[in-house]
Amino acid sequence: MDGIVNSLTGAFTLAFVVTSMFGLGLGLTVRDIIQPLANPGLVARALLASFVIVPAAAWAITRLFPLRQDLQIGLLLMATVAGAPLALKATEIARGDVRFSVALVTLQVVVSVIYLPIVVPWLFPGIAVNAVELAIPLVLQILVPLALGLAMHLRYDEEAEMARPIMTEIANLSLAALLVTNLANVRHVVRLIGTGAFAASLSVIALALVAGYLLGGSGRPRRRALALGTGQRNFAAAFVIAEESFSDRPVVMLMLLAASLLSLAVILVVAGEFGRRAKTRGDTATSGDARVAA
Repeated sequence: MDGIVNSLTGAFTLAFVVTSMFGLGLGLTVRDIIQPLANPGLVARALLASFVIVPAAAWAITRLFPLRQDLQIGLLLMATVAGAPLALKATEIARGDVRFSVALVTLQVVVSVIYLPIVVPWLFPGIAVNAVELAIPLVLQILVPLALGLAMHLRYDEEAEMARPIMTEIANLSLAALLVTNLANVRHVVRLIGTGAFAASLSVIALALVAGYLLGGSGRPRRRALALGTGQRNFAAAFVIAEESFSDRPVVMLMLLAASLLSLAVILVVAGEFGRRAKTRGDTATSGDARVAA
């Protein structure tokens, strides 16, 4: 049964990520992605939040919480990965700057491919990360669908506009199915109650959200986008590293599973609260009306 649930979870995750990124590309141009990154200070702060502050915070938390070694490893893996497509959906719910969120996720994925093979061996001496194995799923699932959507929008704009609602429906259904299948994993993660795993994971998520929001600049839509883009970690990449380097330590995988479920709940709740307050204030993104296909 667990094998079936895991297979379904993997399939729905893939469907959500691919259709989300492809649908986004259908409504954007290359300029839309590059333009939000034209501010060097904002780019530097975004990278600082995702790849320095969050990992440093996780390392500090492993010193403050009495976590077992395998739980520490899972927490640090969670903190080092960034660039999750779910942040795009969360940003839309939050009425944030969706175009900046697309640019941010793209940047985070590219940086992760370079960053992780350097940082993971430093955090865990003796552990090497295969950059190629890490890069392939990130590129194929995130960058390639986005590029195909951009190309279709450039060459066949009318057809792209017709395809966007279809991608939206598929992505929405995939996300709903993903949420349902993830509920089946709750019975596994309850084994971590009392270990400090949940408190430590929640602390990292909260600190990541705060760091992203504070470093997002003066515009609220962009601050919301950076907060959610920093807070939602790329668990797909974390699982790739864990399966490759810690396959003999199942508690590492369990920690990542628990953190991913907690993160999913927290990010969507925070995004909903952001969106509610933005609607009350009439505070919406000013960088365009792009909407994520999910």
